[in-house]
Amino acid sequence: MKQSRLTPNIVVLILSLFIGFSLLALAYKPSALLVIVVALVLIVFSVLLIRYAVIFDRQMREKQEKLDEKEPTQ
Repeated sequence: MKQSRLTPNIVVLILSLFIGFSLLALAYKPSALLVIVVALVLIVFSVLLIRYAVIFDRQMREKQEKLDEKEPTQ
């Protein structure tokens, strides 16, 4: 069974987070300090999400390869 990769979905999620918070910042005009803090939190969150998605994809690919090796060919 072929499983879709998680990384592209995470990238779309991150882009939507950045777009959403950008629109929110434009609509409510918060202070510069608040914008910087939220931007830094988003950047750290994005890096962590991408890192864990890549690790997860790699582990799932390795698991699938092991299952394919054990499966007898017909």
